[in-house]
This record gives sequence, C-alpha cells and structure tokens, in this order.
Amino acid sequence: MHPSAFVHPSAQVHETAIIGPWCVVDEGATIGENVVLETRVHVYGGVSIGANTHVYDGAVLGAPPQDLKYAGEPTRLEVGADCIIREYCTLNRGTVQGGGITKIADKVLVMAYSHVAHDCEIGEGAVLANGCQLGGHVRIGAYATIGGTTAIQQRNQVGAYAFVGGTLKVDRDVPPASKAFGNPLKWGALNLHALRLHEADFPQERIDALSRAYRALYRSGRPTSEVIEELKKGPEPLFQAFFDEHWGGTLIRP
Repeated sequence: MHPSAFVHPSAQVHETAIIGPWCVVDEGATIGENVVLETRVHVYGGVSIGANTHVYDGAVLGAPPQDLKYAGEPTRLEVGADCIIREYCTLNRGTVQGGGITKIADKVLVMAYSHVAHDCEIGEGAVLANGCQLGGHVRIGAYATIGGTTAIQQRNQVGAYAFVGGTLKVDRDVPPASKAFGNPLKWGALNLHALRLHEADFPQERIDALSRAYRALYRSGRPTSEVIEELKKGPEPLFQAFFDEHWGGTLIRP
C-alpha cells in the first residue's frame, strides 16, 4: 500500500492486493487477492473486486447512480475476477428499483473512458472498447464485443457472442451471436469469429441452424413477429436451445 493512499480501516483488503499512489478505498469496500489499483483510483463503499483484477489510473468504481430516483440507499457494484478496468472508466453501483446491483462478471475488459451505468450486467469475457457509454439496466452477454465510442440506450440488451461496431447508437436489442452495424442499427450477419473461438460449444450443425433462423428473421421480408412464432415451435430446436441458454429463453423483441 502506497503511503499516499487512503484505505478506510474497515475496508476489507487482501494482504496480496496492491494499492497505488493517491488511491481511495472507502468504508464497506472489499478488495480481493492480487488486485492492483494503479494511481488515483477511487473505490466507493459497497464495491467488491474479485481476485487478480487490475484497475488503471483514475477509474471510479461504485459512485452513486446518476438516477434522480436514487435517494442514498445502500446498493452495490460487483466486479469479478481477472477483469481489466482501464484508465478513467466509471462504473456506478445499482439502484433499489433495478435490483440494487451493477454486476461485472469474470474476465471482462473495459477500455479507457468507458461508462457503465447503474444496474447494468456484463457477462463473462465481454469487451467494451474505448469510450463506450452504457445507460442504466443494460445487459451485455458473455463474450460480446462492443466497438469504441458506441452508446447503448438504457434497458437494451446485447446477446452473448455478439459484436456491435464502433461509433454506433444501440437503441434496440442485439440478438446473440449477431453482428450489428449501421445507423439505424441493423443485423449484419452471424459473428462467426466469436463462435469459432468457442468451437466446442458451436459445432457446424449449430452454426447452420443459427444462420437459417437469422436469415428467416432478417432476410425473408416477412413480419418479425410471425417468424418468431414459427421459431418458437420449430423446426430449429438448436436455435431455441441457444436462446434458452443465452437470452433468458426470450426470443428477439420485435
């Protein structure tokens, strides 16, 4: 612990953690094994940081949510293990109305100057490139990638294994394993790069089923709601199973 750092006596800091110059760790914070806080990092109360996570200069973790309904209630921010939080990122804790917690899973990379608002949930292995801006209640699935300076409007979802291009406005859900591009945002293709990186979970049969289903949704010219009802009933059970696993069982909202 650097002598210029301030760590509240009641904060739980593992003996192997490194607390750099001018860092502030407030009462009620929990810092796990081998965590590194570089310089001028502020960790508020109600924040837990998992083992081996590295937080770079100027990041602010667990500040009060920027929500006018917030009235000082005790809420939380949980950051998982093996995460990287780069320079000047801001991750707010949750609100009572949103469940009380903002949650960052293991192995997440949040690049410099990004903002994660209250009650967001970011899945394992997800990547937010530089300057991403997430509104409240946004959900990012496992191994999804969000391009630089992209803004995601509150309450929207980006599914697991999806890719969203840079400098975009996300004002609708992005289904799992998709590529999303353009303004307004549109479905582009399957994100084959992510699926092939996880080939044990995505044999070619499953990829083909996903491709057929998405083409029916986005290339057939038929009403989305009509195609969704067909997909719920078959004939692509692998597609439904994928959504059950990665989308809470809910197919794409029209």
